[in-house]
Amino acid sequence: MRGRRTLWPAMRVIRMRPRHLSLVTTPAALQPVARSTTLTMQEAPATSTTSPRRVGDYGFDPLGLGTDETYIPFREAELKHARLAMLAAVAWPLQEILHPIFVDALRSSGFSNTYDMMAETGGKSPSLLNGGLEQWEVAPALMAAVFVASVIELKDLKSRQADGLAWNEYRTTSQPGDFGFDPLNIASGDVRGFQEKELLNGRLAMVAVTCYVAVEAAFHTSIVRFTPDLFEPLIFAPDFRAFMDASFSAASMDGSIDGVAY
Repeated sequence: MRGRRTLWPAMRVIRMRPRHLSLVTTPAALQPVARSTTLTMQEAPATSTTSPRRVGDYGFDPLGLGTDETYIPFREAELKHARLAMLAAVAWPLQEILHPIFVDALRSSGFSNTYDMMAETGGKSPSLLNGGLEQWEVAPALMAAVFVASVIELKDLKSRQADGLAWNEYRTTSQPGDFGFDPLNIASGDVRGFQEKELLNGRLAMVAVTCYVAVEAAFHTSIVRFTPDLFEPLIFAPDFRAFMDASFSAASMDGSIDGVAY
């Protein structure tokens, strides 16, 4: 019994020690709070002060042309050329495809005096290198293009003059290339994403039109004949016609397009 009495207080002491240790170590557990102040002082303000990447800026400017002073006028010129190139990239081959069809259709309908303005250029679109621009039939299209471009430029010039700017000065508050013309409200959502797509497609169109001009001037053949796989309709492809003839022998594709110029 005496051994039990002497052993019981010792057990109580052993059981109480963890409690005392827990009370002592509890303030030490709060010490990392002082360290957390260093975590909250990370360089977050530095990221907020950096300016976002400009639309279409991929860091490629080997000549150093894109400065803060030239950004707005250069972007205005780039967008004008890009939009014009997108129209030309579609209209150039489309003219070479549809013009012979329209001429043959008019001549077969009784208009035998229909003039083929692309006969002078050998089926190529009239241009400075291909020739054909001196024909009077081309003059109305050129005059219409010059008139529309002049109206747009004059409207923009007068609006900048109303703000007290010279003809070669541009607003720094407005978006370059924004003429306020969006009847379908296409750019109402992701405006920045739409601007990126417009610039990328415009730059690709400028490269494509340059290739049109270079190919037709170097090889003296139209772009639709030089690369028929890109511009020939699927219905005129020999492989597709053979497949359709084999699948539907009763309705041959050769008889359905006989006599059509392509």
